[in-house]
Amino acid sequence: MPRMPRSRGPAVGGATLFTQRQRGHSLQAGTDSTAQRARAADGPGHGGRTVAAAGAMPEAEAHARLVESRLAILRTRILREMRSRGWHRLAVVPLTRGAGGSFVARALARAIARQPHTRAMLIDLDLAQPSQAGMLGIPGCPPLTEALAAGRPLDEIATSLADCPNLTVIAPARAEPAAAEILQDEALAQALALLQAAHPGSIAILDTAPLIGADDALAALPLAEAILLVADGQNGTAADMTLAERLLKDMPPVMGVILNKSED
Repeated sequence: MPRMPRSRGPAVGGATLFTQRQRGHSLQAGTDSTAQRARAADGPGHGGRTVAAAGAMPEAEAHARLVESRLAILRTRILREMRSRGWHRLAVVPLTRGAGGSFVARALARAIARQPHTRAMLIDLDLAQPSQAGMLGIPGCPPLTEALAAGRPLDEIATSLADCPNLTVIAPARAEPAAAEILQDEALAQALALLQAAHPGSIAILDTAPLIGADDALAALPLAEAILLVADGQNGTAADMTLAERLLKDMPPVMGVILNKSED
């Protein structure tokens, strides 16, 4: 199978940004918080965490620090670019299921929220297969359709994390049918605009469904102002990237690509 091609990164407004490779280590193996380092690994497609054996603690600790360092670099690049362009909503989009998009979205939101004067919002828009509530260990909010039908502000269904006070999470507890239709509903676009207006200066990270395989991600992308792609560095192909380029025509600009799980 052809491997994902090397790339300097896609262009945004005439400026080449970045492709970040995870050489030898996967971002996906990182943990959700500093307190969880060396005891939990959060992998794609798994609904739980794996507790490391005592002898593996030093290696897990070093790995967690490496992942945290890479996420800090990613955060810095993204915040600089988004602030310079006046953007506030970033969609984190895996090319395929299992590429690690949900982990990257969650970890990036946490990294942004660690800055003392920056508020971040993590919004799970993978409505057909939501995972953020389970991964964060929170109850999850009611379906977005119920909130929209009742005219409730999204703030009312948001959750604040005790260990990350600058981060607000909107994470549905269960899947919703007709996800693509919900994402294209003007009521959702208006609700997100009101949420942003209530929190000026905040950065919203939108966790979406995979780009390839269904139309849910395409339905969500107009809600964002920029896109960060997450590609599977082990199983992704050049054909995936070619298809992604076609699908993303006339969509918000792509800031960069995370080539996750790369061994080169």
